[in-house]
Amino acid sequence: MKLWIMLISVAGLAFSGNGLAKTCVNANGSISIVNYDLTTTLTTDQNRPGSGTELEKSQDVNIGARCPAGDWDKRTYRTYLSPYPVIKTEGEWKYLQLDPDYIIGAMKIHDATIGDFYPPVEYVHMGGHDEVDTGGVFPVNDSHLVFRLQIVKPFIGTVVIPSRLMFNVYITTTDHEPVNTVVYKIIYSGVISVPQNCVINAGQTVTVDLGKLYHGDFRQAGQMPDNVRPKTFNVPVECNGDVESPAQLTLRLTGTADSRYPQALATDNPDVGVVVTREDGTPLTPNVFSSHAPFETDISGKANVTLQAYPISTTGLSPELGVFTALALLRIDFA
Repeated sequence: MKLWIMLISVAGLAFSGNGLAKTCVNANGSISIVNYDLTTTLTTDQNRPGSGTELEKSQDVNIGARCPAGDWDKRTYRTYLSPYPVIKTEGEWKYLQLDPDYIIGAMKIHDATIGDFYPPVEYVHMGGHDEVDTGGVFPVNDSHLVFRLQIVKPFIGTVVIPSRLMFNVYITTTDHEPVNTVVYKIIYSGVISVPQNCVINAGQTVTVDLGKLYHGDFRQAGQMPDNVRPKTFNVPVECNGDVESPAQLTLRLTGTADSRYPQALATDNPDVGVVVTREDGTPLTPNVFSSHAPFETDISGKANVTLQAYPISTTGLSPELGVFTALALLRIDFA
């Protein structure tokens, strides 16, 4: 009796395992990458909160998929999942953060069989193909996409969006099979430009020479060396006619922050960092959007922003002798 029960159990497991094998895979054995370039130029009117543009992207993704052979529908289900949360919805459009500060984006996909759908979405019942239930290869045709870009905060010049994952795409033969095998990834990147532009220091590098420093004066981590005063310098700014002047603007820093003291820029000497401050001594913390120096242009769009810079010890150790350098980008924003 015990042997009979064991045999039935094994047979049941074998049957169950075959029935659940419904997750489909990329036919070439690896995950495909589909890149979309969102590079575009907006108008002045589009560079306003809640405004933006739509970009139509039509391309053959050239992806083949394969599902386990079985007795099921020749139509598949497709799931589009993002590692990032939906932060806004408008009708069926679902917006994700495209860059940290300025732009959100949503996607619509048009399918010739089922019409429009809006990722992220689960188990979209797609069109059919004769190879779906045979174990053969069938094409995946996400060929007509519309990206909707929306401005959260107006910006000046350009916003560079580095290559970033938007959706992982899964294919199954049922609408309840777990999605655990990525067939392809949708990646986006691009440069978004606007007419409003400001030039810093006539397009030349702003160089700040901190002078000669005695390495023995670097005594306490997080502090300026003994006998050192902050170096004051000016940053000339000139904005074009698309920036309505006088304009309330801000200046901030982007660059590599020191790992021990994030208020300081890292230098090529591990024992030294450089702090940049507003004229009143308030530090401009690198890569923090809210840490900035406010300023106002005159009616011709010009301004001079006064900043200060000084070195600090990052370790409390005497640094090696020699020149040290810190690099940063200055970013102008609307206040």
